Amino acid sequence: MTKLTRRLVFIIVIILVAAVSSFATSVYLTLVRPNAPVPLTDGLHGKWADVSAEVDRRVKTSFPVGSREADMGAELHRQGFARQDWASSPDHEHEAMRREDGLPCRMAAYVYWRSDGGGRITAVRGLYREEGCL
Repeated sequence: MTKLTRRLVFIIVIILVAAVSSFATSVYLTLVRPNAPVPLTDGLHGKWADVSAEVDRRVKTSFPVGSREADMGAELHRQGFARQDWASSPDHEHEAMRREDGLPCRMAAYVYWRSDGGGRITAVRGLYREEGCL
């Protein structure tokens, strides 16, 4: 094997290792690593019903009836929640969701609320659930 051939093989091996490493990192970041918990979901454990009840309690404590919808929206956005509805009717229950996916299960936290014409929360509730496992 000539010196040039050895260098070429070495370069090809380095490129392959970099490609495999990049691919593995991408898979980890998108499929394996869950989103870090936020104040509404941090430290949850136990049965699903208990966990969901705790999220509901945290949501109602953080965003009590009568508080400003805009303030709640800003905090939910800061915590990584995305609004799932676009209707603005006071009769419509609004929804924001945050995924905390990981292997083997997909989990999500939801916040549902209603508001009046003045932008005040009239009802609010939280839910945390598993949305499918491998």
